[in-house]
Amino acid sequence: MAAAMVGSANHPSGAAPRTFSSGGGPGGGSGPTVQANVTLNDAPSFDPSTLTASAGDALQVHLTNNGTFSHTFTVSAVPNHVLNRSWSPMQLTAFFHANGSLANVSVAPATSAWANFLNVSGTSGPGVQLTVQTAGAGLAFVPDALGANATKFPIALDVAVSNLGSTGHTWTLVSQPNVNLTPGNFSTYFSAHPALASVTVPTTPGQVIWANFTVDKAGVYQFLCEIPGHFAAGMVGYLYVGVPVPASAAAPSTAIVQPLLLAGAGALLGIGGLLAVVASFVGRLPPPALRPHH
Repeated sequence: MAAAMVGSANHPSGAAPRTFSSGGGPGGGSGPTVQANVTLNDAPSFDPSTLTASAGDALQVHLTNNGTFSHTFTVSAVPNHVLNRSWSPMQLTAFFHANGSLANVSVAPATSAWANFLNVSGTSGPGVQLTVQTAGAGLAFVPDALGANATKFPIALDVAVSNLGSTGHTWTLVSQPNVNLTPGNFSTYFSAHPALASVTVPTTPGQVIWANFTVDKAGVYQFLCEIPGHFAAGMVGYLYVGVPVPASAAAPSTAIVQPLLLAGAGALLGIGGLLAVVASFVGRLPPPALRPHH
């Protein structure tokens, strides 16, 4: 599956590009927020296969998978570059790992999701990379604190998510900073504010899926598992962007963002970190900067 995205005036003969329409929603950027709808199917193909927008806009694409297989919607961060359709999955993964992506969203069969990204005309380059895993025993993220010390916004973040167990999970990130959801209100929140990133974590232990997204302002961003009962059981964590990670949080996976240069590395905790996560969740108050969401 391939789609010609923003930044090129060329498109297949007879396939008119669909222009984004103005709209509200999550995120935000220096330009207007615009939206479009894309359908994914088992052909495999995208409908439409071409989208257009003005440079600098904050883009939100509503994805609907009408097929019986899972599909992804991935947008290259390299402008005016056509990917080789004969590449293997490993070659594609290596390209996006080296060059970054503006969006990378997995959509399960007969479901929908949002791809939210900013400033499609910005410079390309690798994103800040962080690592998180789901626990092999119990319901938790390891680590449950991620940190990125940002000096410029917006910044691209790439989170490698993998599964240490055999139970299905999601890694879902709120679109607004300093919002603290609860197991009782997160579904309502995401209905009104589509997630900044939401990926289905493969049930194959060790298999990695990337959550690629753009953050346009400093703050604390909550992430959680949307599978019923998992959030309430402890599958929740926080991404600290441009703000200090509190001392009470579990040891974070961190990355540093320097001016005009994005560089990062993930730090993975072992079994001792898992015990710390479980212990720290019990009775732990949310970070002081967060406010309850109603």
